[in-house]
Amino acid sequence: MNVLMMAPSKVPHSIRPLRWLLGRGCSVTFVDRENPCPDGHERFRFVSYPGPSGRSTLRRVSGLAANVAARWRVQRPLRRLWSEVDPDVVHVHWVDERAYDCASAGLRPLVLTVWGSDINARFLPDDDPYNGRVVGEALAGADLVIVDSGDMPEKCARLAGREVPTTLLPLGVDTSLFRPLSREVAASHRDALGISEDALVFLSARALRPAYGHHHIIDAFARARPSLPRDSVLVVKTYDRQRVGDSYEQDLRRQIERLRLDEAVRWMEPVPAGRLPEVYALADIVVNYPSLDGFPVTFLEAAACERRVITCRLDAYRGTFAQTLFRMVELDAVAELADAFVDVAHERAEVRDALVREARAVVVREYDECVTADKLLALYRTLT
Repeated sequence: MNVLMMAPSKVPHSIRPLRWLLGRGCSVTFVDRENPCPDGHERFRFVSYPGPSGRSTLRRVSGLAANVAARWRVQRPLRRLWSEVDPDVVHVHWVDERAYDCASAGLRPLVLTVWGSDINARFLPDDDPYNGRVVGEALAGADLVIVDSGDMPEKCARLAGREVPTTLLPLGVDTSLFRPLSREVAASHRDALGISEDALVFLSARALRPAYGHHHIIDAFARARPSLPRDSVLVVKTYDRQRVGDSYEQDLRRQIERLRLDEAVRWMEPVPAGRLPEVYALADIVVNYPSLDGFPVTFLEAAACERRVITCRLDAYRGTFAQTLFRMVELDAVAELADAFVDVAHERAEVRDALVREARAVVVREYDECVTADKLLALYRTLT
């Protein structure tokens, strides 16, 4: 199969589908600003995007008329590339101006994969209406939209102004990589962070942005700590710090100081994707508390590593295994979140073990990336 793929390069959500396609004998022409495969591949070709591209460019630059003209100058070379490649499918990951360009240029069949934030951000009160128009027209022009949560089809339809063809297909996870690791692996990482082997470790695992609610998690941890069964530590990952700046991190550090948690919080620098299972290994409980979300890969990773998860209750999670196998609390309910910290920390071992093993079994059966990759190719074939 011949695929014309557009995605933010060097992002795991892009690299993994690219790897699946190449591993299954597909030819891929990848279009973006940077080459995600600089060492090359016999069935891989990189082409620079013919103009502004990427997640940061969805903005009004000089008025609607100027934007339309600018996008047309991008769309013409895209259509020439499409004619040259003659792909079986055009697949754009993350819906922004690149997806709009492909839809407007008539590149077909067009598949869009939404990641969550690209859609959810369009419903925020301070979002530029231009963004909603661009994303809406891209969705309206797609032959298929791949979503990862049950609330996304309705949101896509609202932006497009009509029903759009959607299918539910979460990204999945490599369950041979994400698996329970030995106590020795956990102990070595705890030691590196100055955490004792018998401490109770909570992990706030999402990107370091306000929307992911780390400040609420810190507040709940402070409230819960006196009632926890043993010495406890909260680990906060600094993933995505370089993209969003350090102002939020500084706010969190001031919050930690105010709550006198300096000795109980550890900051974890980003690690390569292949070492993420080691991060889960050092944790006992993973905490997830965003205000908006798709269906996060964090859920799949944590479950595959047999880690207990506490999360807020969002529409995006409804109807999934998270609803029955994770501890859920309401959004904007820090006291309830603190109670969940205490309750889960005091769970009997046999209860906890049964839940995490069932969660891993579900992920292996339904969300392993081999299953996802096969489903993706099957979807392509329905469009050719």
